[in-house]
Amino acid sequence: MSSVDRVHPEGVVDRPEDAVRRLLRLKKAVARSRATLAAEASLLDPASLSKRAADIATEMGLWEESLEDIRVELAELIADCDRWRIAHDKLRERIDRHALEPRTEVEQAPRSAKIASPRVQASSGESQDFSAIDLELERLNASMLAAFSTE
Repeated sequence: MSSVDRVHPEGVVDRPEDAVRRLLRLKKAVARSRATLAAEASLLDPASLSKRAADIATEMGLWEESLEDIRVELAELIADCDRWRIAHDKLRERIDRHALEPRTEVEQAPRSAKIASPRVQASSGESQDFSAIDLELERLNASMLAAFSTE
């Protein structure tokens, strides 16, 4: 399922194609009636010709109703399209303006005091003491876990 299908209510995606199909059916009906009327006009007597004209006038009334339904549906589709375009533009503007700003203020972690680590001289051959570094890492891990648990 595409994202467009998920965003629009059911049936909205098929509405433009349905309107086009209905317009094509009406166009074919008008062409058939025109051809029939032209063929019958020379063959019919005046009484049956007036009856046939009345039938066609009734059929044309139905066509007008169908055209009005299609016009209303297309107006709704255009309004939907305009609403989606406005919403898209507003969202795009909001994203462009606020892309780099966080939603909430981030609390700054307390600055740790620098630990004076014992300096090791490479020439002395002594092994380096990592206990101060380990203690600092444990303290930082604890403060990070506390910060994440409060969010």
